[in-house]
Amino acid sequence: MSIIGRDTMSLSLFAAETLVLDYLNGRVMPCALHRAAVLAAETRLVNGLVPVLDETLRAKIEEGATAPPTWSPESILRAVRESRANLRMAPQRMRTLQSG
Repeated sequence: MSIIGRDTMSLSLFAAETLVLDYLNGRVMPCALHRAAVLAAETRLVNGLVPVLDETLRAKIEEGATAPPTWSPESILRAVRESRANLRMAPQRMRTLQSG
């Protein structure tokens, strides 16, 4: 989920957002905090500072990070996949019930 509102994204911005999203590992943050973390990470990347996600930035991310809501795109996708798998197995299950 890119929250940086640009049509094109610089490589450093893309890398910074990827680092932040990877660190979050599925968790979410308020948009303003996410944007600030990405921009801070990009600044550190551009200036060659390591670690890019330093202790202070990681602490701020941890303060604002929460589990994704139950209606997150990932949870919806998982539910759709499970439903599709169940529908695909339905004819086979019906045949098994009818023959038994």
